[in-house]
Amino acid sequence: MPMVIEAAFVILACARLGAIHSVVFGGFAPKELASRIDDCFPKLIVTSSYGIEPGKHIPYPPIVEEALTFCKVDKAKEIPRLIKQRTSELDGKLVYKDLNEFYHDYDTLMEAEKTVAAAVAVLSNHPLYILYTSGTTG
Repeated sequence: MPMVIEAAFVILACARLGAIHSVVFGGFAPKELASRIDDCFPKLIVTSSYGIEPGKHIPYPPIVEEALTFCKVDKAKEIPRLIKQRTSELDGKLVYKDLNEFYHDYDTLMEAEKTVAAAVAVLSNHPLYILYTSGTTG
């Protein structure tokens, strides 16, 4: 399944659960990512193993880990991380293996889950997402 579709599933799952999400550009430097983490106090960080740029592959976990060292959020390094390994692309070369105990594998958890969570009703003015546009603070 293409990564774009799976990313959309995560976004829709957040909406179904009443969770606020913030999608960030994969090319952010760790300090920029840290500022966004500090802004939203996340309960979970969702990432993929690698980003694909023309002519190169960017491992995302090291960027996340470095960003967490810059965070001012209490216990930022202990925020759980959900990772989608890109196993089906480039003969498995986009699997990131050097993960700590805070990472949970998306495919393993999805395979093990047998029930669908009920939708959470929220007020009409409940925030859905935090969006950063060029030159804003969210």
